[in-house]
Amino acid sequence: MKTKITAALFAALMLAGTLTQMVSCGSGDSGNVQTDSVETNSGKTTEAVTEDTRYKANLPADLNYNGEAFNIVTYDDSNATWYDVDFAATEETGDTLNDAAFRRMIFVEQLLNVDIVANPSAGYGNDLIKKSVMAGDGAYDCGFVYTHGATSLAESGMLVDLKTMETLDITAPWWDQNAVNDLTVGERLYMVTGDITIMYKKSIGVLLFNKQMLFDQDLEDPYQLVKDMKWTIDKFNEMASTVSQDVNGDGKYDLEDKYGLLYYCDMIALGLVGGGTHFTTKNAEDYPELTFYTDRTTDIFNKYTELMYNPQLSISWSKLGKSNDDIIAMFQDNRGLFNFNEFHAIENMRQMDTAFGILPMPLYDESQERYYHIINPHVAAMLLVPKDCRDLTRAGYVLDALGAESKNILTPAYYDQYLKSKGTRDNDSEEMLDIIFDSMTYDIGYLYNFGELGGMVLGMVNGYQTDLASRYAKYESKAVKAIEKMVTAFQEME
Repeated sequence: MKTKITAALFAALMLAGTLTQMVSCGSGDSGNVQTDSVETNSGKTTEAVTEDTRYKANLPADLNYNGEAFNIVTYDDSNATWYDVDFAATEETGDTLNDAAFRRMIFVEQLLNVDIVANPSAGYGNDLIKKSVMAGDGAYDCGFVYTHGATSLAESGMLVDLKTMETLDITAPWWDQNAVNDLTVGERLYMVTGDITIMYKKSIGVLLFNKQMLFDQDLEDPYQLVKDMKWTIDKFNEMASTVSQDVNGDGKYDLEDKYGLLYYCDMIALGLVGGGTHFTTKNAEDYPELTFYTDRTTDIFNKYTELMYNPQLSISWSKLGKSNDDIIAMFQDNRGLFNFNEFHAIENMRQMDTAFGILPMPLYDESQERYYHIINPHVAAMLLVPKDCRDLTRAGYVLDALGAESKNILTPAYYDQYLKSKGTRDNDSEEMLDIIFDSMTYDIGYLYNFGELGGMVLGMVNGYQTDLASRYAKYESKAVKAIEKMVTAFQEME
C-alpha cells in the first residue's frame, strides 16, 4: 500500500520539484516555451520547467476512474541488479530516483483518481502476462516484460497492437520514437519503451575508462575523438593494446593482473551494432529480412576479437565464469584501462578513488555517420498491453499520463541527477551520455534473436572462436525460418 500524502503537500512538492527539472524540446503539449536555456539528454537547447511548460497528456477534462486499480506487471526484488525501480516506491525516502518514481505515481493517481498497483513477477513479467491471457481473466492492464519474453508474447498473439489504442498517443515525445519506428513490424507495434521506465536504460552497454591509466600511458583524449567522429574500433584497439602487466609476477595473466580491456561476451554484439551491423533490415512491407553477414560484419568481428582473444590484453568474466563484481573491483583497483559494462554498473562506481569516464561504442571507421547503441534483450524491460486488458481506453489514458509525468520527473531524476551528478565526474562524460541516449537503435534481428544469431556470436567469443563464416552458415537457414515464422504469425493476427 503506497503512503498517501495530502493534496496541499503534494502540490508543494510537485511545484518545488518541477522548477528544478529539465525537459527536451519537441512536439506534444508541453506548454509555452521560456527562454532560459539548458542542455538535456538530446544535447539540444531546452528550457527550465515551469507549470506552463510541463509535458501533459491529452486527457479529457475531469476524467475520473473512481479509485479503480490499474494493475501493472513489474520486475520483483529477487535480483540485486534487475529489481523494479519504476513502480516499487511506497514513500519518499530521500533517494532521488525513488522519490521521483513515487511523486510520478501519486501525481497520476490524483490526476485520474486511479490506484496504480505493482504486481511483481519473478519471471521478469512474462509468466504472469501469459497465464492471464491464456485464462482470459483480464488481471493486468499493462506489463513491463524483458525483451525476449515480450517478443515471444507478441508472436503468440497475446498482445495488443499499441497503434490501435485510440487513447494512447504513441507519437508523443515521452515515447522513444526510435523504438516506435524500429519495433513496428508489419505496421503493428506490440512493445515500446520511453520515459515511463528507466529499466531499459540500465541495460545499455558502454565503455568506461580509467582516467589515471589513460594519463599514465599518455594516450589521446577519447572525448575529443568521440566529438570529432574519430572514435573508431581501430583507435579503441590501439589504445587498449598499450596496457598489459603481470602485476603479481607469477608468469600468467589472471584476475590479479592489469589489462587494456575488461569485458563480458555481450560486448561483441554491442560492438557489431555500434559499428553499423544490422542483424535484420525491414523491407518495403515493414517486415524484417536477414542482413547480418556482410564484409563489414566480418571485419568488425575480426577487429574486436583480435583484442578480445588476447589473454595478455583483455580478460572476460563470462569466459572465466566470474561475476561482474569481480571485474568492477579490478576496474576500481586501476587494473583495467577500459571496462565494457552496462549503465547499471555505474551505480557501483561511486566509491572509486580514481576518476573514470564514459564513452560510446566505437564507430566502424571515420566515414560512419552516427553512433549506435542497443539494449540488452535478456533483461531490458518493454512496455506492453496484454490482449485481455479489460479497458483499453483507460489503459491508454493512464499510460500517456504516466509517460508525460515521467518525462517531467523520472527521466531527469535518472539522467540529469543520478547519472550525471552521481555517476560521472566531468562535463565531457555528460556530453557522452547525450550522444549515447540519442543513438539508440532497436534491431529486431538481435532483439528477437532469430535463429539464435545473437547467442551464436556471444558463444563464439566465450570460446575464442574465429570462424564466423562457417558458424553463420550453420545458423542462416534457421534464422530465415524464424523470421518467416514471425512474419506469418503477425500476418495471421486479426
